[in-house]
Amino acid sequence: MSLQLRDRLRSWTYTKKRILTIFTAFILFSFVLLARTAPHKLRFLETEVEDLGRPGAQFAPEDEWQPPPNWDPVYPVWTNFTRLEDDFSGSIRNLTTTSNKVKNLQAQQYIPYPHYESDEYTRRFQGSYVSCMGPRGKRLNESVEDIIFGYNGIPIRFPDAPLGSSKTIGLDQSVCFERHGRYGAYGSNLSGHRPGRGGSSPQDVIWENVDWALLQSKCVEENADRFDMLPRPMPRSATYEKVPPDSYRRDGIAKTRSAVIFRAYDGFKYTSDMLRVMRSVITELSLGSGGEYEVFLLVQVKDITLPIFENQTIYDQVLQESVPREFWNMTILWNTALWGQLYPRVPEFTRNVHASQWLPVQYLAQKHPTFDHYWNWEMDVRYTGHHYELLETLDTWTKAQPRKGLWERNARFYVPKFHGDHSEFRDFIQARCQDGPPEKLEDVSIWGPNPPAGQLTTPFDDLPPLEAPTPTYDNFTWGVGEDADMITLLPMFNSDTTHYVLRGGYFNYPMSLLPAGPPRRATIITFYRISHRLLSTMHLENTHDPGHHMSSEQWPQSVALHHGFKAVYAPHSVYMDRYWPAKAANFIFNNGDAQRFIKSFKDIAPLGEGSGGWESVFGMDREHSFEISTWYYRTFFATRLYKRLLGYNVDGIGGETWEKTHGTFCLPPLMLHQIKDMEDPTTQTAELLAEAEAQADEEAFQKEKIESENEALLAADNVLYDPIQP
Repeated sequence: MSLQLRDRLRSWTYTKKRILTIFTAFILFSFVLLARTAPHKLRFLETEVEDLGRPGAQFAPEDEWQPPPNWDPVYPVWTNFTRLEDDFSGSIRNLTTTSNKVKNLQAQQYIPYPHYESDEYTRRFQGSYVSCMGPRGKRLNESVEDIIFGYNGIPIRFPDAPLGSSKTIGLDQSVCFERHGRYGAYGSNLSGHRPGRGGSSPQDVIWENVDWALLQSKCVEENADRFDMLPRPMPRSATYEKVPPDSYRRDGIAKTRSAVIFRAYDGFKYTSDMLRVMRSVITELSLGSGGEYEVFLLVQVKDITLPIFENQTIYDQVLQESVPREFWNMTILWNTALWGQLYPRVPEFTRNVHASQWLPVQYLAQKHPTFDHYWNWEMDVRYTGHHYELLETLDTWTKAQPRKGLWERNARFYVPKFHGDHSEFRDFIQARCQDGPPEKLEDVSIWGPNPPAGQLTTPFDDLPPLEAPTPTYDNFTWGVGEDADMITLLPMFNSDTTHYVLRGGYFNYPMSLLPAGPPRRATIITFYRISHRLLSTMHLENTHDPGHHMSSEQWPQSVALHHGFKAVYAPHSVYMDRYWPAKAANFIFNNGDAQRFIKSFKDIAPLGEGSGGWESVFGMDREHSFEISTWYYRTFFATRLYKRLLGYNVDGIGGETWEKTHGTFCLPPLMLHQIKDMEDPTTQTAELLAEAEAQADEEAFQKEKIESENEALLAADNVLYDPIQP
């Protein structure tokens, strides 16, 4: 640690002690005043268990874990959990399968596509599959250089994920990818030797001469008889006239198509890592599948005075200055000035990329209406496995989910070691629905459309089947085999009853709905799949009087909730760098189910709120539990793992010297977020290295600051109360 950093820490420690003393006195004084004037506003937390949440306490075995007394959700209980950093230090030399340690260290080609020429496939889908041309001028079925490689097995000590299960949803968890086997086909500037490709590198490509849009269009053209290329219909905005259901529900003969949308802006930094990721997504999803996916790049032009829509020369100039040449022809430019013309009823102050990020996606869906689904692909997402396997697995698993209890399951994290297998989780949640007062399932479980009070259902809403007017009559059959209109990778929680910062972000709804507002759900990280009909309905809601609108993380799932569309949270594995007892993981991440609320709140939410509720982990001052996770917008751990994969040494693990002794670092397929501005170790300049060192010092300072604050807060032993209750 540098002397400058030590001085900052000492200065901060002294300053925060003085601040804390004053703050504690103020809180205690305020508490006494509040207790005298408004005792009904206070909520005490009562428990008789031993305190196991304070620094230095020894946690009991997993089945004996209990929440600490006077537990404050602002305090991170995980600071005492056992670090698992060494368990994430696997390499290709210490892999294991379910049966024994791997002896064959040869990398294998990893090809997860279906057998397109098999009798089973050709009987199920129309047309004939044609392998497409890749960036090296060869058809992909003839080019080993365009294929990714992986190792059979996973690192011996690789831990289980406390949240979700990628194995449950069908993702292959028996393979490990190192950087050369995973990304070597998409760029040659990776560090170290190349064990994952037999010690050699693929033929280099002059990437600026590649036209990804042209390769994709030729691919679709050659496979056109496999798809329904007609525009998907949308509801008529003037009359809400019903569109026949079979206009949206494909008959299973034509293969569905999905758009994948990268989101960037002019000035975005396309690092070598980012370029490899984009090339891999296009190759694996679009070209490798014969056109089942098509990839676009949506780029925001921040200067709204530039006449990009009126002047083609300026449009081309901005495009060429903002985007690498290889992606020019798959790029669509937009600016926020466009929304004033297309969505005049959406409040002007919300027409920005943060509050209205779905407007450009809706715009693209109208310009390209031949897709069944649209993936919103954030640029800071990484998947260490094969992209086609990821999206197809998510599609298959969500399609198989029944609608009964779906919104209740969507609201909760799946904790495998607490809930058991996913069918047990389903039954566990369903039992909660049946336990809620009054003792009628139909009164406490969402079944069909759930519109705002006073708003009638529309003719294109999804209504329950006639034979099952309530969930009681359904045996988990409605919705099975039905495409999900929306897929998310974190729960859809009831934002109204949380500290979630954007919970009040709804606009142009009747004042009569206050104070609760319209029914709504929110999901952090907008890596979503949305169907064409849901995007069309969102467009309709934005344009039809009065112009309903919500913040970006609430809008699609809330529209799906109002109209009865099928939305599914897919519980992929979210790893932590600490060991979480199962009870602790469920208690913290599904805290809305803790049933510790005052009676008036129970009347509002008799089931609890799963991952929602006033003490939800999605509240701004309660998100710290995600800092040590692999999937959130406030996490350092995901970046640490990914840097090791690229060849960095992070805390003594990874990097060229470490790999000479231990073997090349590898990871099984997992989702990582957020990964920003990632450079390769071999391409970093002294300036970049100095910047990284300064950032590491700053992270260390912030971490020490947080830990010292937590210790001081616990020492102060403040009385807890709920500041949000009205």
